[in-house]
Amino acid sequence: MRACTYVADPVDGDPDSATVAVSFFGTGQGGPPDMNIKRWIGQMALPDGGDPASVSETSTLTVDGMTVHYVSLAGTFNASMGGPMTGDKTPHDNYRLIGYIMESPQGSVFFKLVGPLKTATMMGTALTAAVGNIKKG
Repeated sequence: MRACTYVADPVDGDPDSATVAVSFFGTGQGGPPDMNIKRWIGQMALPDGGDPASVSETSTLTVDGMTVHYVSLAGTFNASMGGPMTGDKTPHDNYRLIGYIMESPQGSVFFKLVGPLKTATMMGTALTAAVGNIKKG
């Protein structure tokens, strides 16, 4: 279930805005982090046809005692921009995907940022700061 969506207007001539979708499915729901990260990586393609997993940056960090999984990569975004119900699978070249999955005591929270390279990179800086400041409630 999408809890909210944040949008950043395009910067420096990027053709579109970038969005962060924040989702929460409840305790024990949403699937394991590694499965979701693999699925997100699979939504990207590289111009040379290579494996996007080979260029993805992944790491795990701790924020206020909670494990947070991170993924970032650039390429062609091939998933629907409007969600699974729209069916629009138009490839979006020169895009970036940045994702965080925070394992909170109440269940995992998913932060998925997608957008044109420059705009997503700018928005990613703000998302990284926001995720780093989350506190258990």
